[in-house]
Amino acid sequence: MTPLQPIIAELAVESVDASISWYRELGFEVDAEGQRDDDGRQWVSLSHEGRSVWLLRADMFPVAMPPEPGAPRMTLYLQVLDVDAVYARLIERRIETEHVPQNQWYGLREFALRDPDGFRWVINQPIPEDQTPPPPRTPPLPG
Repeated sequence: MTPLQPIIAELAVESVDASISWYRELGFEVDAEGQRDDDGRQWVSLSHEGRSVWLLRADMFPVAMPPEPGAPRMTLYLQVLDVDAVYARLIERRIETEHVPQNQWYGLREFALRDPDGFRWVINQPIPEDQTPPPPRTPPLPG
């Protein structure tokens, strides 16, 4: 039997730095973090006893924001063994996706889609480092 792959919640938050303090009170620890700018951290990955949550600063990641007022501000990540096979099956069944599977700079190959209630799902799998593109360039922080 294939082991279960994790589902990771990605939450759009006003302040990653403030949210980290709250999640640390629950026992979460920082695994990885994104770049900083004048407004603080852009994103962070936290884990607690094998469970993960990703916090994204809402102004940096508009795709994580709700499509309309009152809609959920959440993206769920589902890690699978073969992202291309899952994508092909969905396309065959005429299920609409946001984009084709793409290799990302953070080491995942992924595509995204929304469920009937508007929740955004990103289906992914880890990729080898030699298949990982370079991270996007951001302007340097002022001096």
